[in-house]
Amino acid sequence: MAIDRLSALISGLLPRLALCCAGDPAGLQPGRGDGRGLVIHLLVVGAMSIDDGRGEAVLTAPAVMVLRDDVVLRFARAGNAVSLMSAEIAFDGPAGEMLVQAFAQPVIAGLESAGTDLTHLLALIRGELQEPRCGRQALLSRAGEILLITVLRHLIARPGSAAGILRALADERIARAVVAIHERPAAAWSLESLAECAGMSRTAFAQRFRVEMGQTPGGYLAGLRLAIAERSIDRGEGLKRAARSAGYRSPAALSRALGRRRGRASA
Repeated sequence: MAIDRLSALISGLLPRLALCCAGDPAGLQPGRGDGRGLVIHLLVVGAMSIDDGRGEAVLTAPAVMVLRDDVVLRFARAGNAVSLMSAEIAFDGPAGEMLVQAFAQPVIAGLESAGTDLTHLLALIRGELQEPRCGRQALLSRAGEILLITVLRHLIARPGSAAGILRALADERIARAVVAIHERPAAAWSLESLAECAGMSRTAFAQRFRVEMGQTPGGYLAGLRLAIAERSIDRGEGLKRAARSAGYRSPAALSRALGRRRGRASA
């Protein structure tokens, strides 16, 4: 039976989207974030040159570019008529960090062969940019949230176009284990039980997971649990409740994990 590879991830993102360009790209100032969010650029009409300091590339519509919000790029028109929608996306959910890691390198995707969902969305955005009407800001903000989902779907359907969790979700067997982790992060997962979800032997699963995800299954699960616990603490739930919701054996175990994370951050 086919699995929903994205819903469990998306439910753990809680994205907050802020439009920073809707039409004319003049004045666009990328690279203003702290590396914990993403920026999505949708080129609807025309062409633009993009320079990341290592070289220049030309983006031709329709195309999308997704990158971390601290990456500094220089944009220039490569023609007269250019229409661009750009949005900064912050994540309040525990899976946000995992998604941002998948875009350690900017990802550019041409959308000429996009599916019908993305094609219809592109037409809606193009029409709104060309002929602004009442409620434009609200409509484009909602469209930006849907754009994020459809672009993730587009990348997962094209193995090799992304890294990290998106590359893992493109692998049907590894995706089954990743979805299970996100659906039940506090469960008593072992390497054996995750391999069983994937329908693989323990050794084959561990090797394949590391290749696709760039880390071990245990490392990924620990990172997600810690992110869940940190957000629980930020909401004022207390160490004991945060430990229970994230699957830690005790508040002391969570406290040690938090200490290790802070130690790495200050190193």
